[in-house]
Amino acid sequence: MGRMLTLLKKNRSVSGILILMLLSFSFAMFQGGFISWFIFYTFLPFAVYAMILVFYPLQAFDVERKISKQECQAGESVEITLIFSRKNRLPLLYMVVEEELPIDMTKRTLLFPGFKRSFNLTYTLDSLPRGEHFLHAVRFSIGDFLGLYEKEATMRSPMKITVFPTYQELNYKHLEYVFTQGQVGSSKKRQREHSVVSGIREYQPGDQLSWINWKATARTSEIMTKEFEEQRSHDTLLLLDEQVSPFFEEAIVLTASLVHALIKRGMDVGLASTGSREVVPARGGSKQRRKLFYQLTKAKATSINVWNGKLQKGIVPSNASVICVITELTMEKLDGLSAFGGNQMTLFCVKSPGDFTSEEKNVKSVALARGMKLGFFEPGHLQNERTEVKANAR
Repeated sequence: MGRMLTLLKKNRSVSGILILMLLSFSFAMFQGGFISWFIFYTFLPFAVYAMILVFYPLQAFDVERKISKQECQAGESVEITLIFSRKNRLPLLYMVVEEELPIDMTKRTLLFPGFKRSFNLTYTLDSLPRGEHFLHAVRFSIGDFLGLYEKEATMRSPMKITVFPTYQELNYKHLEYVFTQGQVGSSKKRQREHSVVSGIREYQPGDQLSWINWKATARTSEIMTKEFEEQRSHDTLLLLDEQVSPFFEEAIVLTASLVHALIKRGMDVGLASTGSREVVPARGGSKQRRKLFYQLTKAKATSINVWNGKLQKGIVPSNASVICVITELTMEKLDGLSAFGGNQMTLFCVKSPGDFTSEEKNVKSVALARGMKLGFFEPGHLQNERTEVKANAR
């Protein structure tokens, strides 16, 4: 009895059903006749069904979520199936299933379970944006024929969908020009004990005494030194500018395309960004590619300004190269990149050179004067199946 009173206090719909039942019964008792009793007996099954729903345990439902794939690329579709199961066969007129999705939308569907003990709902999420999307719970509700009573419950069913950034196969005929001999990096002489001699030449200031070829020196009466193979560093650091920009997503696509292209060429690639202190050290292989793609998946545009001399120093070896992907060319960014000292610097800007302002043209000239190499990706061209890049280098 106490449970009934508590239920009546919490739910006015239950009180309304009971009042309607009493009114229809009172009308039949006092009015009498076929019509009044017909009304009462006609209304009674609906009222009883509504009262049964009051005590129907929605927690007895088991909800299982199945997904076609938990990892995909931006723009792809994912199919999700919700499987509902229960132990009894109480007929349910309808069920409203609602799933709050993390992509600014809610999936709401009407089902008609009837006597089924197990039924499912399948829907598709189209054109998923880059990022990590979390599905937490499913909310569903049931009701009676006349809409006198409605009951809802929420079942937790957590799941994560990881949407990696898309990338393009770069059709970049100037890669060999920008990346000398297919390797981005600064050169240095191999140490004597780890080197291969490729020839001899005349002595030059700065040559070490250990490089002197005494036999050739005695034969020519001139000081001759050994010529060593030139070693190029395979280490490359990609630096992503996370400045808020309408072209930020295209900058992500460009960075992912560079990761794919460089690792495909057998190079060691690392990643840093202007909005985060986390730096992924340069390595190669498929595992590194996945790691870098995951970092790009989580990247977000930010208004944090780290170009004014706050870029971390020492995050990349001195003999490695830096490729910076930006959406706007400013003097502040050029000064900030000076933190990398003698590293070979390449700037890729997601902007058409024809859209540059006079100030940006001046900055471009300064960048070239400082020995930086520039490449430009026109907005919208990154959506093509193969992407060409316009290059500008000193």
